[in-house]
Amino acid sequence: MNTSHDKFDLILRGGTVYDGSGGDPFAADVGITGDRITALGVLSGVTASDEIDVSGMAVSPGFIDAHSHDDFHVLSSPDVEHNTMQGITTVVVGNCGFGVAPYDTAAGRLGELFSLPPEVKPWDGYAGYLATIDQVKPSLNVAVLVGHNTLRLDAMGDNQEVPPSIDQVTHMAGWVAEGMEAGAVGFSTGLIYEPGRFSTTDEIAAVATVAGGYRGVYASHIRNEAGGLVAAVEEAVIVGEMSGCTVQISHHKASGGDNWGSIERSLAVIEAARERGKDVTADQYPYTSGSTRLAAVLQNGALTHGSGGLGRVGAEDVVLATCSERTELEGRSLASFVEEWDLPAEDAAQKILDETGDNVYVVIFMMDEGDVRRVMAHPTTMIGTDGIPAGSKPHPRAWGTYPRILGKYVREEGVITLQDAVHKMTGMPADKFQLAGRGHIKEGVFADLVVFDPATVIDRATYEEPKTPGAGIHHSIVNGTPIVRDGVHSHARVGRALRRGRE
Repeated sequence: MNTSHDKFDLILRGGTVYDGSGGDPFAADVGITGDRITALGVLSGVTASDEIDVSGMAVSPGFIDAHSHDDFHVLSSPDVEHNTMQGITTVVVGNCGFGVAPYDTAAGRLGELFSLPPEVKPWDGYAGYLATIDQVKPSLNVAVLVGHNTLRLDAMGDNQEVPPSIDQVTHMAGWVAEGMEAGAVGFSTGLIYEPGRFSTTDEIAAVATVAGGYRGVYASHIRNEAGGLVAAVEEAVIVGEMSGCTVQISHHKASGGDNWGSIERSLAVIEAARERGKDVTADQYPYTSGSTRLAAVLQNGALTHGSGGLGRVGAEDVVLATCSERTELEGRSLASFVEEWDLPAEDAAQKILDETGDNVYVVIFMMDEGDVRRVMAHPTTMIGTDGIPAGSKPHPRAWGTYPRILGKYVREEGVITLQDAVHKMTGMPADKFQLAGRGHIKEGVFADLVVFDPATVIDRATYEEPKTPGAGIHHSIVNGTPIVRDGVHSHARVGRALRRGRE
C-alpha cells in the first residue's frame, strides 16, 4: 500500500473490494489521485479532497460491456445513461459485424437509429472515430471492433450474393489494417445478417488474418444459434485457428425450442478448443429473449421452416421494440398484426417492413432458462448487454443486465458467486480485449470503479417499462471522476477512447 501522497483527490472508505480477478474479496479503502488508484488498504488518518463512505458496500472495477451496440449512441447521447446507471464504465462497440467505418456505409445502417448532433462531424476511418470519442468525451470509455458487414457493403455494394474478388477482399483487409493500427481491439462478424451471411469461412478468415497479426479478437455473432449451433461455434474456432485471432462467441445461446439443451454440446466445443491451447470465450446477456432486426427474422425463416440461424419462433414470441417510422406500433406483438390483418405471420412481418422500412427491431422470446444458467456458470462466459436503446420498448437488457445478474443470479439463485460475477464483468473482458489498466483494482491502474449494495442490487427494467434503471448501484467512477453518485448521474464527461494494449 502506498500512502505517500500528501492528499488524495478521492477516497472510498470502508468498502469490501472485489478486485476483478475472481479471488476472495477483502476490506480496504481505495485512494484515488487524478485518474488512477494510488492506494489500497487502511487509509485512516489520510485526507482527501473528497470522500465517499461505502461501508457495507461492494467496490468493484467498473463493469465492461463486452458486447455493446452503442457505437453512435455514445456520441448522440454522451451521458449513455442506460449503461452508466448500471455501473458500466467501458463499452466494446462494433459487434455483430456492424462497424463505424467507412463512415457513409456505417451511418446508413447505425446512424438511422441514433442521429448525431451537428457538432459531431463525419470521421475518417477507425482512427477518426476514436479521435471523435476523445473529442466528445462521453461519460464512459469506448473500445471498438472492426465490423465485417460494413466493410463488405463498402467493398461489394449491392452485389453481395457472389464471392468477393481478390481486390474486394484486399479492400476489406485494408480497412481492418487501418482499424487495428488505430487501436481497434479486433474484428467482428454477424453471420445471420446480410451481407455477412453470404460470406464463406475462407473469406472471413482471410480478412480476419489482418487482425490476427495484431493479436486481435475475432468476435462473431455466429452463423447459426439454432439447429446449426455446434457447427457454427466450430466455424468460429476454425476462423480463429486460420487467422491467429483469439475467439469470442457473441451472446452464446441456443435459439428455438427444438434446440434447447444443445448448449451442452456447444460448450464442449469451446472446452475442446481451449484444451488445444486456443483462446476461445463467449459473452451472454441474462434473459430468455433476444432482440434483432425484423428483417433478419424473415431472412432466416424463423416464422416458417425455422432452419435458419434463429430457429423456429411463433408470432406470439415476436414483439416490436423499435419502429422509428411508426412509433405507435412499438410494444405490439406480431401475433396482434396477424389477427388484425388476417395474414400468415411471415406476410404480416413483411407488410410491417414494407410500410415502415427495414429499420425495425423486435424482441424475440426464444431461449430456455436452463441454458441461460449453464452458459452463465461456465468459466468461459463474460457479460455483455447486447443493448440497442432505441425506440420506446427496447429489450430491457439495455438497462438491466448487470443488476439482474448481481441480484437474481448471484444473490437470489446462487448460479455464480459474487466474485465470479465481478470477474466476468471486469477483469475477464479487460484481459480478453487488451484494455490496459482496466478491469482490476490495484495500485497504479485507472480508477474505473462501481459501488453497489450486494443485499439490494436488482434489475427493475421490464418488457413493459424497459427504460428503468436498476436498484442498489450507488456510485460509478470513470477515470477518477464520479459519473454516478448516490444513484444520480453527474453528467461528467470524462470517458476516453481505449486503444488496444495502450494506457
